[in-house]
Amino acid sequence: MALSDDAFKVNIPYYLVSPPEQKAFLKELEALRSGSAKGYYISPGNDPFAGEVLQGDCWSGFQLFIFSSGTARGVKGIVLSNSCDITPENGRTIPPKVVFAPVVKLSQLAMRFRSAGLSDSQVDAKLKAIRAQEVTSLFYLPQGASLSEDYVVNLDDLHSMPFETFNAGSAKTKHFTLSMAGFYMFVFKLSIHFCRLHENVDRRPRAA
Repeated sequence: MALSDDAFKVNIPYYLVSPPEQKAFLKELEALRSGSAKGYYISPGNDPFAGEVLQGDCWSGFQLFIFSSGTARGVKGIVLSNSCDITPENGRTIPPKVVFAPVVKLSQLAMRFRSAGLSDSQVDAKLKAIRAQEVTSLFYLPQGASLSEDYVVNLDDLHSMPFETFNAGSAKTKHFTLSMAGFYMFVFKLSIHFCRLHENVDRRPRAA
């Protein structure tokens, strides 16, 4: 599914914004996608959720398990778990885990493209598509909030850890809270990547 004004309009839940607000909200989403706006984040000095862990937040303090060595290392990551599922106020019989994906510098990804043998023009084309949110498996995070440069999230690279362990960690530091438009862009990318009903696979039983 290509990101476009029509795609946003069809897929915005009716309860997210009222009809009078929808037009302005659509323009804000399209501005993010086209790169003409930098409104992905709530201003750090005006963030009412600074002490909360919400879906779409970026935090330091996650532990990434490395299968090849059996060790773990601390990483900066973005939260994929639903906000309500991991809030401490929501008592759970089974302790929740927080699902996250590491965030990496876009410049490092560009280096990987070049080391794979891609030409400068091919790399530039890929980076342009990433910045326009056209790559379904990658969520682009422009420079802003406490990010000193552009980052990207690989939605295929998911991990989890006990939320209690993460929440009590001394290295836990929040880097940003997504704005309303930034959060919706994030959820839209998650939906496209994980929940495409039109997968072109016929699952009906075949006649013998």
